[in-house]
Amino acid sequence: MIADFADSPNQLVADVDCTGAGEPLCDDFGIEGFPTLKWGDPSDLQDYNGGRSYDDLKAFADENLKPLCSVTNIDL
Repeated sequence: MIADFADSPNQLVADVDCTGAGEPLCDDFGIEGFPTLKWGDPSDLQDYNGGRSYDDLKAFADENLKPLCSVTNIDL
């Protein structure tokens, strides 16, 4: 799935190893169980509670991981 978004200017799909070098990041976001999926603005990540199949995740990403109306995207 990550490869499907590799060239996207607006969507980032990444994984973090919370048992290794990513442990401080996971601690910052209160991740205690695995796997945990988060989405949204990095300053306000939300829990993902949808389906875990590739099709479910892809549909969610296509619908929700996009630019929103803002000062830099006033046309939206």
